[in-house]
Amino acid sequence: MRGKQHLSKKVIELAKELSKPLVVHARMAETEVLKLVRDVDTVIYHCYSGSVETMREIVDTGYHISLATLVCFSEHHQTLAAEVPPENLLLETDSPFLSPRKGRNEPAFIVDSIPVVAKLKEMETAEIAKFATENARRVFKI
Repeated sequence: MRGKQHLSKKVIELAKELSKPLVVHARMAETEVLKLVRDVDTVIYHCYSGSVETMREIVDTGYHISLATLVCFSEHHQTLAAEVPPENLLLETDSPFLSPRKGRNEPAFIVDSIPVVAKLKEMETAEIAKFATENARRVFKI
């Protein structure tokens, strides 16, 4: 574990040094990772599946929650989608995994999650698409 922690710290330092967003897959370690990344400007919790409480801590820090197309069929991810502020929301497919359709997931399938998230947040689909797009552009400077 010591080697992995050292490597994680190196990646965190590199993201800070290069002023790049840090994308973390912190499955089952969301709180521990939050402690490690507190002084990084931009952090994205990729394929987030942790608790609502930890998600609130993450967004209170100004970081982003990226929800995979799991939101199309997972009650837990639907709860997360309902709770995450639109300003902190990113959407992803996690291709080739977690497909909302039969078989392999594809980047194009992100369109399946937008109406689901919009309904859960009681917003228009165009609003969710706009938030997710603008957030991604801002975070990745594109």
